[in-house]
Amino acid sequence: MDVSIRDVSYTAPTGQQVLDRVSLKPPAGRLTLVCGASGSGKTTLVRLVNGLIPHFHHGERTGEVLIGGREVARIPLGEMGRFTATVFQNPATQFFTTTVADELAFAAQNYGVPPEEIIRRRLGALKELGLEDLADRDLRGLSGGQLQKVACAQALTQQAPVILLDEPTSNLDPEGIEGIRSVIARLKALKRTIIVAEHRVHFLGGLVDQAVVMDDGRIVRRMSGAELFSMGDAERRRLGLRSLTRPELPRRTCCGSPLEVVDVPAVRAAGASRARGPKERRGLVISDMVVERGGRRILDLEHLDFPEGRVTGIIGANGIGKTTLVRAICRLQRCQRRARIELDGRPLGRGQAFLVMQDVHRQLFAESVADEASAHRLQRLGLAALADRHPLSLSGGQKQRLVIATAIDQDARVIILDEPTSGVDHRHLLSIATELRALAAQGRVVIVVSHDDEFLAECADRIIRLL
Repeated sequence: MDVSIRDVSYTAPTGQQVLDRVSLKPPAGRLTLVCGASGSGKTTLVRLVNGLIPHFHHGERTGEVLIGGREVARIPLGEMGRFTATVFQNPATQFFTTTVADELAFAAQNYGVPPEEIIRRRLGALKELGLEDLADRDLRGLSGGQLQKVACAQALTQQAPVILLDEPTSNLDPEGIEGIRSVIARLKALKRTIIVAEHRVHFLGGLVDQAVVMDDGRIVRRMSGAELFSMGDAERRRLGLRSLTRPELPRRTCCGSPLEVVDVPAVRAAGASRARGPKERRGLVISDMVVERGGRRILDLEHLDFPEGRVTGIIGANGIGKTTLVRAICRLQRCQRRARIELDGRPLGRGQAFLVMQDVHRQLFAESVADEASAHRLQRLGLAALADRHPLSLSGGQKQRLVIATAIDQDARVIILDEPTSGVDHRHLLSIATELRALAAQGRVVIVVSHDDEFLAECADRIIRLL
């Protein structure tokens, strides 16, 4: 189906001009990649096509947005699901039901699809993304990466002619990213018109037909997919783009010392010995941590240590328990009573640990960016020009950096970040890595949960891999 954006400008209700005379015609049945810096207008472009602008997000829009020859502004929002399916940057905001099975049936039920066809689509999507084991799960018990996979499965079951994906791999492990690539390849073979807004682009090699780079609300570069993936590193960095090939953890840290990788079972084998208690040392030590949910053991860790003065990355498959672990450290997740969490040999006290969550909307409280973090920190993280903006008016990547700025401003000895680069371009990835290195140099304990090997290569001293 044809999509056409013609000379569109958009000004948000706050008065900020987000898009400035943007024109784009994604080829029907092909894949268009939209990339560029955080806050450049990528998500706004997606909202133009799915009708959220102007039907839900108000403001002033000029120019034309056509889908199948019809002006989107004149198509009722309830009908847009027949034309487009969207995977949002924060998938938790797009669900209407409480279980995976119900969510995958929701859109089709609303459009009167026969029950047997709904079941066929649902089973097909679950199999395509390897989610059969989640079919009967409650959405509220899933990890961020699992929620992202469910959102992609929902888009698959909707069978709309235009598919929009906004940062679809931001919280996914390598296996999940390969699953998304397979789904996108299948949709392309089915002649769907696909628009992907992404910072992490390496997984789309060989699939992109047209690529555009945005900056400050304008399209500043257009190229074919072949031109994009043949680009040299110097030009890629100049445009602020992430790695064009799949990143891998290096053998050595950014400081030149060997990278330590420790494999730890998330649930120890039955009958394994219990921890006798950590030795006195500087840093954070966890012993005998057991977390259960719904009668299922999520974590059973005998011993983990996080030294001060170092950045420790935590990696592992979606749903393995990474977020549960860091929430338990901050007492946001209940553990069995015998669990011990100690800092420098003493029980971790209140206010000694600060967690930057995956969903940073929960951690923005002030009326302006300037009131959330110090001017010095905003400057270092590229947010100074946004000081007068309301935090919730920022892009996903900008919100992420703002909460990181507030975390760095805390006096907490333990700083924990859960997927801190999910909506972040290459330049700001480097600035966050620099800030975390500086925190470690101050003698703090820095813990990063991430699937982003490109980021971990820039900041991590050691890696804990949950199995």
